[in-house]
Amino acid sequence: MKKKNKIIAFSVIGLALFSFLLISSCSKELDNKTYPTSRISGRFLYNGQPIQVMATSSDAGGSNPLQLIQTGPGKYVYGVIKMFTKADGTYTIQTFDGNYSLVNSPGKGPWLQPDTIKLTLKGEAKDVNFNVTPYHWISDYKSTFVDSVFTATFKLEKVVQTSNLERVVIYLGTSHLVDITSKQGEKVFTGITPGNVTVSFNLKTLSTADKVTLRNTGVTFARVGIKTQGVGDLLYSPVMELK
Repeated sequence: MKKKNKIIAFSVIGLALFSFLLISSCSKELDNKTYPTSRISGRFLYNGQPIQVMATSSDAGGSNPLQLIQTGPGKYVYGVIKMFTKADGTYTIQTFDGNYSLVNSPGKGPWLQPDTIKLTLKGEAKDVNFNVTPYHWISDYKSTFVDSVFTATFKLEKVVQTSNLERVVIYLGTSHLVDITSKQGEKVFTGITPGNVTVSFNLKTLSTADKVTLRNTGVTFARVGIKTQGVGDLLYSPVMELK
């Protein structure tokens, strides 16, 4: 009986040792994989001016505005790499050297579909910018926060003459990532025409629940969004922390 137990014990030890060696071998193989160190970076621009957009951080809703497609050289698997933007319209990604096409995801962005950018990546490619034509544009933007009232003034321009303005919205949120999907409160303005615009939001008019939420976080941020009819994504203003 003792001999049988010894055989079983040695078998268990041998199996454990084999498993350890197998895992170690796999671990070394994974560690030897080369991590991409080359980089592509740029931003969305209109007439040389940065465009404010909705920051994207997840592909759960298919909100990524960019697709990176490798076209060569050598062996590669055809497909797209989803790319995301910060609120200020900048984007960056690390990948391997090669030939690429950078494509604006169809139907994404508050602008006309721009041309595809083709590039050869060797180490780093900076200022790979998309120069786009937005449906509407805001300039001379200024904002204030006095006695619980947030006010924004700006010049609104219709860039694409066939487009129509649907609404202007003030969004409130609990972080600097405030937009149509990340908001704690909003005020909608319709019937606004291109030209000099002033909109305001008195935070005293918020619901009790929204006031409690904003008060608990200790910070509140505000941002203006411009919605064009038939276009899913909004053009935004810079974010202001309300103090």
